[in-house]
Amino acid sequence: MLEEVQLKGIRKTFGEVESILTGLGFVRWSWDYNKATFDMKFHDEKTGQDYYLRIMARAVEGQLENPKALVELENAAFARHIFPHGLDYSVEIPEAFREAVATVLKKVHQKLTA
Repeated sequence: MLEEVQLKGIRKTFGEVESILTGLGFVRWSWDYNKATFDMKFHDEKTGQDYYLRIMARAVEGQLENPKALVELENAAFARHIFPHGLDYSVEIPEAFREAVATVLKKVHQKLTA
């Protein structure tokens, strides 16, 4: 599913990317001068497990925090949170979240390629 929506190589200004992704419900969790991580959290009420849909952006011109910096995206990744900290990227997307993940990725792709 994640491979079906190709985000890798899309280039936009950091301001555009941040506006689009936060507008869709992503949160910028970490960043430095050259890269930013945008996550959307999914919580499984039955198991208490947290999962994240993650999109990475890397600066190719300028530095982050400057809305005019040019960033290039990586393909989305899905991970399970491991207590106390860490992520397991080898998990499959749980059935309960598949439709939501597919829908949000399509919206991300549409808005970033418009």
